[in-house]
Amino acid sequence: MCNVFDSYIFGSCQLAVLSVNVSKLNRRSKKSEFQVTVASAASYINTTDWNPHELRYTMSLARMFCRLNGYLQPISKAQAPLVSGFIRTQNEVRHWQHTAPQSTSCHWQLQEECLELSYGGLVMHFAYVWLRDHCRSASCFNSKTNQRNLDTANVELNIRPTNTRVDDENIFLTWPDGHVTRYNLSWLAQNSYEGQKQSAMQPRIIWNSDIYTSAKVPSANWDKFMSCDDELKKFLRSFLLYGIAFVEGVPPTVEATETLTQRVSLIRETMYGKMWNFTSDFSRGDTAYTKLALDRHTDTSYFQEPCGIQVFHCLRHEGTGGRTLLVDGFYSADKVLQKTPENFELLARVPIKHEYIENVSDHHNHMIGIGPVLNVYPWNNEVYMIRYNNYDRAVINTIPHDIVKRWYVAHRELTTELRKPENELWVKLKPGKVLFIDNWRVMHGRESFTGLRQLCGCYLTRDDVLNTARSLGLQA
Repeated sequence: MCNVFDSYIFGSCQLAVLSVNVSKLNRRSKKSEFQVTVASAASYINTTDWNPHELRYTMSLARMFCRLNGYLQPISKAQAPLVSGFIRTQNEVRHWQHTAPQSTSCHWQLQEECLELSYGGLVMHFAYVWLRDHCRSASCFNSKTNQRNLDTANVELNIRPTNTRVDDENIFLTWPDGHVTRYNLSWLAQNSYEGQKQSAMQPRIIWNSDIYTSAKVPSANWDKFMSCDDELKKFLRSFLLYGIAFVEGVPPTVEATETLTQRVSLIRETMYGKMWNFTSDFSRGDTAYTKLALDRHTDTSYFQEPCGIQVFHCLRHEGTGGRTLLVDGFYSADKVLQKTPENFELLARVPIKHEYIENVSDHHNHMIGIGPVLNVYPWNNEVYMIRYNNYDRAVINTIPHDIVKRWYVAHRELTTELRKPENELWVKLKPGKVLFIDNWRVMHGRESFTGLRQLCGCYLTRDDVLNTARSLGLQA
């Protein structure tokens, strides 16, 4: 049958090379034997015009391979292919099945509280009230506006179907009032809790310096970026996968930088203004307005909703130093999850405060943001935001005394991972080269510098960046 999973099968075939060596391994195999061409897979993902379904299921396949027995290790240059990257999310390691059906076989059973459905190797459970509430019939759902017509408050909480039948592609449920609900089996697999638990909300490639460098992610070109949607789509695909992306050839002005960013999203105006243009004159009460080195951090951790995307453009630098430091926080968080799951859980559970107090010249601000260091989706343990800023972390008074030291131990482990030299990507920003950073994922810092250094940039609203990506057919 033809459905969205045909795309999955096609994409999976393109990455079938991943399975060749995996199938030869067992628990006694040497780690050096594990050769997976993930860099090639990453290149394929970066350059292929995927639709969301293709990317989702192909990424799920690649993630499964990368998790097998912890065998992902670098190999020598003499070996081919070179392992230089991997694809992974924070989904549970223990159990991997694809939401994509492997066959058309379907088995179902009406239980007391739910429908149990086995389809394509995935066993799913659907509460009857959920099945009634999500009916996609014309009377229950407006397919033009993609909004629910059904008043959920009028659905009997203990409702059960009076009749159930299944064909090759659909399941039909008849309710006590005679209403018939039809669900496509693939749609149910895609939207089941069990399917979501084993799928990533957003495909990503977590990286250290070697992985990112070996991936050779191309920068976008200013002229094509401003006039061609395909160039914008390639840029956003790279940004979503890696959390950083570059545009080169941009005129070194604040005006051109603003025009560039508005091609992607709305600018998020804060107390720093809409577009900021600053030097090391300490005109604001922030270390960023000095020549001092800055350790890795995320910005606006003191906002209740930290800014999602940050843009930097170095308009001029007449001096030395000043390289920009980039660290993939998701990579380090994943290392903590692998090594010490209890520390990962503590960082994801315990909320702390970050605070910004400014009393400089005419600027008077007092901001407080509260949340855990790691923010995860509870159904699949996938990290979606890191709030890490040792400069702005406030007094810790939200943690009981018997947990405080455990929190410090967990925080220290994450900090150790973040500060490993192999996880640091150093970039020299120059006029014409604009850097976009996912501030919920990738931390930035800088080395100290001399001379005049002028930067401009802004924050972008995260929802609008993801909206642009989805409108271009990307999963975000």
